[in-house]
Amino acid sequence: MELPKLVEPTVCRIIIGPDHLWPLPFGDEVMPFRHQGRGDDAAGGGARPQLLCGHNVVDSHKTYTAYVLQEASAARAQKMTLHEDNKTVLIVGAGQAGGRAAQELAAQGFAGRIVMVGDEAHLPYERPPLSKAVLKGAAGEDSLYLHPAPDWRKEGLEVVLGDAVAGIDHAARVATLASGRRLAYDSLILATGGVARPLPLPGGEFCVSLRTLDDSRKLRAALELAGRIAVIGGGVIGMEVAATAASLGKSVCVIEAGTGVMARILPPPVSDWLAGLHRDAGVDLRTGAQVTGVRREGEGYVVEGPGLSVAADIVLSAVGMVPNSGLVPDEARGRTGGILTDALGRVPGLDGVYACGDVAESWNALYGDHIRLETWRNADRQPRAIARTICGQDTPHAETPWMWTDQFGRNIQVVGLRRDGAATVARGAVGTPGSSLYWLVDGAIAGGVLIDNGRDRRFLEKLVESRATPDLDKLADPAVPLKTLV
Repeated sequence: MELPKLVEPTVCRIIIGPDHLWPLPFGDEVMPFRHQGRGDDAAGGGARPQLLCGHNVVDSHKTYTAYVLQEASAARAQKMTLHEDNKTVLIVGAGQAGGRAAQELAAQGFAGRIVMVGDEAHLPYERPPLSKAVLKGAAGEDSLYLHPAPDWRKEGLEVVLGDAVAGIDHAARVATLASGRRLAYDSLILATGGVARPLPLPGGEFCVSLRTLDDSRKLRAALELAGRIAVIGGGVIGMEVAATAASLGKSVCVIEAGTGVMARILPPPVSDWLAGLHRDAGVDLRTGAQVTGVRREGEGYVVEGPGLSVAADIVLSAVGMVPNSGLVPDEARGRTGGILTDALGRVPGLDGVYACGDVAESWNALYGDHIRLETWRNADRQPRAIARTICGQDTPHAETPWMWTDQFGRNIQVVGLRRDGAATVARGAVGTPGSSLYWLVDGAIAGGVLIDNGRDRRFLEKLVESRATPDLDKLADPAVPLKTLV
């Protein structure tokens, strides 16, 4: 097969790949090479870059052909020379964090080899809609992806999907995949995320979970046939699925062991309001309920516990996630099980290794502690900062925690980390559109919840970041714009 013609001026990355160009199962011994041509050479009749190939490369029992994967302008060619060291960055994890790291490396003009490996069969995608719009069918799966497949090819990346990294020799800087392939690297970015925490009770195997796109597909298909769903766990995922299922007309029961829903991030007044919102929508919400097991009964299941017997067609276990931190030694893990990093995302004791996203337990100067954040924005920003650091621009990252959830048409945004026993100040009646509830530590704003009030989010973040100590009467007064207190 003939190679496509190059558009001059250009930077070419020649790779080894199958005829369809996707996925890209490179042989370990096969390395890409680069030929750069200056735009003025091409325009002025000078030497043009030559495409060097001409024969097939045999890898195991398959034969692949060389293809052009990337073309770029002369300006990009000049930018790429800034990092012309032919080194390899291996990104383990092809979710949102891994995808953002790869995109930023390309955007910064990293001229070495960029390889991204994921255990799922999907291109990098965002997870928040999995329990809401996508699960409900209000949004298509295409809306999840960071890039469609052709755009990943344009970035000049090597992407390996459906083949997890099984082990890493940190001393040799070599990763071994489940398939047995070995990939050498110079820098390693661990963006491995986590897995849904299994229900550690008898009958836990009967439960479904929601962490991945495949999980969402499975749950959506089950909901089409089911009339009743029991949700074990009243955290963010559990409550979002409950709201989605109820809006689809399903009978929903949420079973939460604690005294409130989403209690890890919401202060009691907001938690109580959200519980009422669900109950008003017909959700059977049981707090302070202990589950001891799940058993089969006919075509369905029964969730059991002291004074508890809930029949359901589907049982969702939504009891949190476990960080995928098994690729580093025990001493590199923090108290939440994440991978410890400094502010630059570097893993102490492992030269050239970085971690980002849900798995990273990173030093945060705002809190003076290592913090692990399972948020969309951290998975978006932290990998970009790490990519810039790898490209020679040290970029410390300290995320101000922010998350949001949409349930029954109401938008709830949370800034900061909730503190038990913190003083609170309400702006408006909790739950009314535009209302807020702030918490303070030593007189300074440490965080807050905004209900249908996203316009105030950036001002609240500034107040939290500056540890502001505003006049409390003004803070409570809806007539005083929050931005005037910054």
